[in-house]
Parts: sequence; C-alpha cells; structure tokens
Amino acid sequence: MDFIYRTINSYVHDYDDKEIIILSQLSDFAHIFEVKLRIELNSKKIVQASGCYYKTPYKVCKETLLLINQLEGLTVKQGILKEIAKILAGKRGCVHLFELVENAIKLASTILIGKHINYFSKEFQKLSDNEKIKKSKEYLKNTCLAYSDIEEKP
Repeated sequence: MDFIYRTINSYVHDYDDKEIIILSQLSDFAHIFEVKLRIELNSKKIVQASGCYYKTPYKVCKETLLLINQLEGLTVKQGILKEIAKILAGKRGCVHLFELVENAIKLASTILIGKHINYFSKEFQKLSDNEKIKKSKEYLKNTCLAYSDIEEKP
C-alpha cells in the first residue's frame, strides 16, 4: 500500500472586534476541501457557515456541502458536536466533513475561552503559570493535566 495521509489545518482570523472566522482545510489522498465558520464572540453563535470541495472521491460527495449552512445559528457550547454530527454525519452526510468541522469547533472553543479570559493580552502573558492556570481552570477543569483537580501527593 502506498503512503496514506490526512492533514487538517485550521486558522483563526479576527473578523472584527465582534466576530472571528475559523477556516479549516482537509486534504488526503481522496479529498481536498475547506469550511469557513464566522462566529459571534458574545453569543458564540455561528452566524455564517460555508465550504468548498476541490477534490472528492465521487461526484455525489459534493452534495453534502449543501448541509454546511445548517450550522448557522448553532451556539459553540457543550453538546454542539452532537448537534453537528446529526447534521453532517450519517446516511446523508460525510464523516470527513464532520471531522473537519469538529476540528474547527474545537479550535473555536479554545479561542472563545482564550478571548474570555484575556489569554492573548500582554497582561495575561506576564502572569505566573499558577495564576494563568487559576484563571483558566474555571473553563478548562479536567481537560488536561494543567487543569486537573487531582491532588498532589506528598
């Protein structure tokens, strides 16, 4: 078998002071496509969703792109990936399209939390690790070792 690969890249752009844009691209041996999500910072709603397929294994695959605009109005919060799976995956969808949007949503969640706690400011970066963790833990509790509530043993 030849070497098989899949690459997913996601980028964030501050659209303005009220919205961000997430651009995610997937490429592998059979696919090249992208999705773009515009998300309102205050409401965390997806206000615009679009995509483009450049390469698919079959012509019928391109029909799933019509599902993307159904993401508009969804709020980036706990449980959103289940909502997105209902829209994008399954018999009428595309598991790879879902995988790409899932990656975009996970990045959007990280950015939204970061903006909420002022992570990208010079002031935040000057804080000690313990202070940064304390500010972030409220939103990221038990998502990784740094935000774990595991007690240190002597």
